Amino acid sequence: MNISGAGNAAILSHGLLGTLVSNSASIQNQLSTLTEQSSTGLVAQTFGGLGSGAQVALDLSPQLAQVSAYTQNIDSATTNLNLTTQVLGQLEGIASTFYSATLSLSTGTSGELSTLASQAQQALGQVQNLLNTQSGANYLLAGQDTANPPAPDTAFNAYVTSVQTAVAGLPTAGAAATEAATLAAATTGSPFSSTLGTAPQTMAVGFGVTARIGVVAGQNAYAPSSTTGSTGSYVKDLIRSLSTIAALNSAPVSASAGFTTLVADTHTDLGNAVSAINDETAGVGTALQSLTADQTNLGNTKLALTKQISNVENVDAAATATALTQAQTQLQISYKLIATMQSLSLLQYLPLA
Repeated sequence: MNISGAGNAAILSHGLLGTLVSNSASIQNQLSTLTEQSSTGLVAQTFGGLGSGAQVALDLSPQLAQVSAYTQNIDSATTNLNLTTQVLGQLEGIASTFYSATLSLSTGTSGELSTLASQAQQALGQVQNLLNTQSGANYLLAGQDTANPPAPDTAFNAYVTSVQTAVAGLPTAGAAATEAATLAAATTGSPFSSTLGTAPQTMAVGFGVTARIGVVAGQNAYAPSSTTGSTGSYVKDLIRSLSTIAALNSAPVSASAGFTTLVADTHTDLGNAVSAINDETAGVGTALQSLTADQTNLGNTKLALTKQISNVENVDAAATATALTQAQTQLQISYKLIATMQSLSLLQYLPLA
């Protein structure tokens, strides 16, 4: 027997076996990685496992989170503005109803006047409730003071009383002076909470961009506030007009020579209130359109960022499944080769017959 030849063969066999074992370990590591990727859909569980793609993910992930926050803000703002539009629509409906009713009031019967005065008093309660509309736990028209109703009972009732006190002076003061007195009472007084303020609610809706997400009770956000004979607030004008109508049922007032003129002035005031509310509604509508455009732009940005991050963080499911199958096949072949080499290596040490 050639001992030298057998020894060389044994050395060669052990060298090849070591290579096969090393390759097998490498395939096993690859298989573990592919199995995890197939299970999670991710390239790696940590940024460190992303290699050169880690910086892309680190740079873009905060931007994606911010865009998502802006999108949620716009959803909230849109909800508030849609609800504001509904409130304005109901206020406009009340104003329009009494605008039409006062057109022929001077020729109506006492029964009709009594009914209209009662309806106006009820409408005042409806207006107060609308001003105190809530969006979730927040008062919609309360500006920054969302925790408190903008039109509390004490302030609202006192305001109505001040206007109606002025109306009671019609028999002696005359129409012009009474009109001026109701305007003064409505302008200087306030039916609103002392903490209401004038600052509207705003919200970040883009990078460096904020938007108004509602209107403040008593503040004309989009409607003109300098109309002749107006308090500067369509809400105050509406409350003043309804308070006046509710006080017309008094016998001295309805029998006064200035009654017809005061009714005509109130009719005009209601018409102006209707126009102002419509302007306000149009402004809110424009704000909604702007938010819709912002939402679309943010949606496009979000898709682009998500795709870029996905390219470095997520695996191709089909390609990963194929690679996993191939790795499993290679590992099986590797195991078979190792088993074969081990058998061959053992033969080098068996005694010859």
